Parts: sequence; structure tokens; C-alpha cells
Amino acid sequence: MVNKIIKQLLFSTAAMCYIATGSVLAEETDPFQLQFEEALDSRESGKVYDAIKIFENMLATNPYLNRARLELAVAYHEASLYEKAMEQFQIVLDDPKTPDSVRLAILAYIGQLYSDELEPEGSHHFSQYVKAGLIYNSNINVVPGVGNIIVNGREFFLPSDEISSFGTDIVVSASHRYRRKKPFNVDGARTSFEWQSQASVSSNLYTETSDFNLNIISADTGPAFISAGRWLGAIPLRIDYVNLGQSSLATAFSVNPYISFDLGNYRSILIESTFLTRNYADTINEPQDGNLVMAGAAYTTLFQSLNTGIEAGLRVRNRSAEDDQFAFDGFTLYFSGYTSITELSSIYLKANYRKFDYKAPDTIIDDTNTTLVRNDDEITASIGYNLDIKDGFLGEWTLNTEIAYTENTSNIDAYDYDRSLLSLNLSRYFQ
Repeated sequence: MVNKIIKQLLFSTAAMCYIATGSVLAEETDPFQLQFEEALDSRESGKVYDAIKIFENMLATNPYLNRARLELAVAYHEASLYEKAMEQFQIVLDDPKTPDSVRLAILAYIGQLYSDELEPEGSHHFSQYVKAGLIYNSNINVVPGVGNIIVNGREFFLPSDEISSFGTDIVVSASHRYRRKKPFNVDGARTSFEWQSQASVSSNLYTETSDFNLNIISADTGPAFISAGRWLGAIPLRIDYVNLGQSSLATAFSVNPYISFDLGNYRSILIESTFLTRNYADTINEPQDGNLVMAGAAYTTLFQSLNTGIEAGLRVRNRSAEDDQFAFDGFTLYFSGYTSITELSSIYLKANYRKFDYKAPDTIIDDTNTTLVRNDDEITASIGYNLDIKDGFLGEWTLNTEIAYTENTSNIDAYDYDRSLLSLNLSRYFQ
């Protein structure tokens, strides 16, 4: 579709020239000015169908308002109503009072309209992402939120003595996006439909021991709806397969609906949720099988310079399990921010606080215990640096380095732990 700025140049300027000619348009616009401005505001805010109704009502009572007719034609175009747009343009072209400058602008615009009309009903977009690098993990054998796990037929009671190790961090993903050309009318606004899909493989391989090598295969797909300048939402369905060591650990299925509202001035509010079911691969871990329900909200803003942004949010969750000592209620508070150092580099900060309130006495550390219910508090903080490389062999890649620290405190001393994680990697999007 023709660029919005080009449309404004073609029609706002042309329409003003048309007013200056002393045509009936200039004489009869004033009584309808409020309606006209309301229609323009509606169209600019994305409510193109509301704008169409207002323009149509104006022309029903005064068919000589050709400026309104031009703006109606543009609104029809934005709604992919090409024949109706052509009808309005032709009426203005057939008017002998139409100035030559306006005729030329209309004819130029019609060329773009025909081009858009001939486009396929939908478009496909593909992209790929690759990340590869090195990591150092000071405590690879602690898994927060889990009492014990089975790896290669051996039972590991967590936490145990810390095992530190260097390793590799690799992520490969491929995405597909299908966008329907013709928009929907949702509450008077032009709303686009997409179907978004992604598949990814991530892997952490350690040098010290392979027992805690972590491999995750994920895939998600689902519809998305985008009302530009107003809101966007999606309902992705997701499957995750987790391999730990050389053994299957678990499979999870989830649906993750969310909606983000554009508040203007580069501010937005996100409302999200997750409904997940998890199944472990062997009978020993089956007591941890269960469901997770999460609801959350976040606020995001960019400052006027657009080189600094922050996000803060809250997530509340409930996890069930066949054995209640693995079930918990809890919440997460999180904050992140970034700022550009140069045109090609930036630094970022992240901080998370997670609360775990378990639902039954813990018997993993002491199977004679019948009263002590585990409660954990986990804090994670990280700082990172990104550099976009524009030239040379690594042109179009991004260099990233991050330092993260996690500390978990529990009312059961054996579950106290800390972890330092250092990473250095290169990443790139291919489109």
C-alpha cells in the first residue's frame, strides 16, 4: 500500500490547492469542518471504518464536497475496498471544476491503487535467527523450582555440591508469517490478520560433565491481530521438548494469549497469560507432572530520544503437581531497561524477583519431615552489552556479552544456592 507520507503529500496538498481555486468545496466546507476533522482523526488513529461512515454521511447530505470525497477514497483504499475507492476518484475526475493539479495527483495515486489491487490476497514472510557463543555457569546442577530429577537413570537431589563449567550456547530458529491483505473491521478500526509460526532449537553443552547438557526443541503457531497504532494481540500454541543429559526429561504444551495496547508517545501496556501442561518422560519424575496457570501485565515506554526504554511487569502463577510438594503459588516482579551508547551499541539491565510458596511439606531433603513447607525467594540481576557490526566479515552480526547473578534463599537451608552466568555470543537475523 502506498506510503502514508506520500498519500499526505498527494492529497492534503492537492486538496488545499483545490480549496484555493474558489470552488464550491471552499465555500461549503465550514459547516462540516468538525465532522471532517473527526473523520481525519479517526482514520489517522486506525479507525478507518469509522472514518468511512463519517465521510459517507457528509457526502450523502452534500455530494459536492470533493475534498471529503478524496479523503473517503483514501479511506476505502486503506480498507482494501479498491472498486469503491476508484468510484470516488472518478467522480472527482469527472467534475469540470477539478483543478489540473488535483487531477495529476489523483492519476498518480490511482497507479498505486491498481498496483495494490493486483497484489496476492496474502503475503508470506520468512526469517531465520542464529546465536552461537560461549558461557560460564558457576552452578549447572541446580534447577530452581524442582526438588529432584532423574538424569541418565541417576537421582540427583537438588541442590547438591555446585558444579561449575564452561560450555557453548547455541540457538537456531526459523519463523514464518502469513499476512492477509484485506483487513478486518474491529470496532471501526482497520485490523490486519496474520498467522505466525516459529520453530527453534537451543542447546547448552558443558565441558565439565554432560549430565546437565540442556537441549530444548520448541515450536509455536497461532493467529495474530494487529490494529496499527491501537493494539495488537496473538494466541500462540506452543510445544516444548526438553532433553537433559542424554535423556528425555519432559514435554510441555501451552497456549499463551496476549494483547498489547498502544497508549501513544511510545508507551504500551501488555496483558498476557499462559496455560501449560507438563509431562515428564519417566515414572520416577511423574509426581512432578502438572499444570501451570500464569497471568501478567507490563508497562513499556520509550523516551523521546527513542534510544532509551524501560519495561516493568508482574506475573502471578499457580503450578499444580501430582505430588503437592512440587506444586506452588508464586509471583514474579521484573524490570528491564536499555540505553544506546552510540548508534551501533547499547547496554541493558534486567532484574527479576520470584516468589515460590509450595503447597505441601518437603520430603526430598528429609523424608521424615511432615510439617516444613518450602518457601523460596529468588533474585536475578544481569547487565549486558550489544554491538551491531556493520562492516567486514562479521557485518550484520551482533556481538553480545552478559553477566548475570542469581541468588535463591529458602526456609530449608539445603535449597539455598547462588549462580553466576557469563556469556559471549554472536547473533544474526536473516530475512
